Amino acid sequence: MTTLPYEDLLAKLQEDTTVTPKNREALTDFLTYETPGSCLYTKWTNPPIIESGKGNKVTDVDGTEYIDCITGMSSMNIGHGDERVAKVMQEQYQKLSHWFDFPTPERLKLVKRLCDITPGDFDKRVWLGLSGADAIDAILRLVRVHTGKSQIISFYGGYHGQNIGTMSLTTKAGMHRWYSPVPPADNGVNRFPYPYAYRCAYNTTNDAESAEAAVDAIDRILMSGENTMANYAAGINNVAAIIVEPMQCSAGYIKPHNDFLRRLRELADKHGILLVFDEIQTGMGRTGKMWGSEHSGVVPDLMAVGKALGGGIPMSAVVGRAEIFEKLAPGMSSNTYAGYALGCAVANKVLDIFEEDNLVEKCAQTGDYMAGVLADYAAKHPLVGSYDQTGVFLGIEYVTDRATKEPALQETIVLCDELRSAGLLAQRNGYYGNRMSFIPPVNITNDDVDEMFRILDEVTTKVEKQFGITGSEADTHAVEEEASHGKEFLVQSTL
Repeated sequence: MTTLPYEDLLAKLQEDTTVTPKNREALTDFLTYETPGSCLYTKWTNPPIIESGKGNKVTDVDGTEYIDCITGMSSMNIGHGDERVAKVMQEQYQKLSHWFDFPTPERLKLVKRLCDITPGDFDKRVWLGLSGADAIDAILRLVRVHTGKSQIISFYGGYHGQNIGTMSLTTKAGMHRWYSPVPPADNGVNRFPYPYAYRCAYNTTNDAESAEAAVDAIDRILMSGENTMANYAAGINNVAAIIVEPMQCSAGYIKPHNDFLRRLRELADKHGILLVFDEIQTGMGRTGKMWGSEHSGVVPDLMAVGKALGGGIPMSAVVGRAEIFEKLAPGMSSNTYAGYALGCAVANKVLDIFEEDNLVEKCAQTGDYMAGVLADYAAKHPLVGSYDQTGVFLGIEYVTDRATKEPALQETIVLCDELRSAGLLAQRNGYYGNRMSFIPPVNITNDDVDEMFRILDEVTTKVEKQFGITGSEADTHAVEEEASHGKEFLVQSTL
């Protein structure tokens, strides 16, 4: 007889002697009273139940402290427990916490600021929501209403939310199976491979070629009449927008060559298509610039912002060209809590903190330091196949053999669990489940980086020994050769 998921997890929990008492009690309650369909058990074999957080550390119900390299999937970019945010929350709650989806002074202040700090020297407007999925769902409506066209282009590996609208853009088969029998993939979305140079779908050999191939493939299809999107020769274009993450996040923190967004901008302009950036994780300073797209200097027509904007409470926004919003009439959308006064006050304070603490520049400086530490780590460990890093945006790919690039799936599962046991929480992900994303607050210091990599180094050594992963002199020489190429190598390295 087949057991249900929660029954299987409960049985394994009771059998596991490594789970501490209060965590066991809390996990039992979770599996008894909540749905096991949440993402908690997708991260670790024995997830910790976190009770408190301060700065870049969190503490579980048994008092164990961890370095937080998840930060609410890049929601807590300013770290946990900032007293300045707490003060604003108390003051605003006592003044006015919420009054439906109507303007308030804090809301109007926030939308003006978002227009000022986002890329683009043109008139802008803003739509406010509560989550990234809210923002992307609004974008799907906005671009179709504005253009009168139905089709959307997105990319494999992209993550844009899980509601009925946005799930059509999110390319995860494990999630799509829960939307049957009417799959969200039937919502006018056309998907193409992202420029993931280490495992390029177009069999190129470096970042620049991968970026070029990814965009050229779309162009060739759009130039053809044998597709549902366009017929260039006949002057037909059914595509409303291209939606893309400037750097892929849920897929493993993958950074493409800067030419990718530049070429996408050219492609969009050539075919009369809106270009939309999902900056929900790459925005708010993580990459060493306020917005991830700033590394390429490309300006989108619309941008989705979320997660870290709220400093730990729900907030999101769509910011873009004013004309895209002009057809909308009163009542186009209604969301009870969208733009609520408390959330807007906190978002304004978060933006204040970015300015007061000079967080973007400090993140870039920490990123420069991290690049050197990361290169040393990669050179030492044959389990490392590739990595992407800029600012404190960091993804590492693990392989059993650098020559064959065989994904180290089981090794990475063990690595993730062992990091948790050693006091470091990070995210396992990737196209093949063999990448680790490290997502600390953007205000971490060089000392914090050293502490992270001390644990990572020790645990990686342990896992390599357990699975018999060994390097060679040729591997070491290749790493040294790549490292000698300079800073560009430190942003993305294939070992």
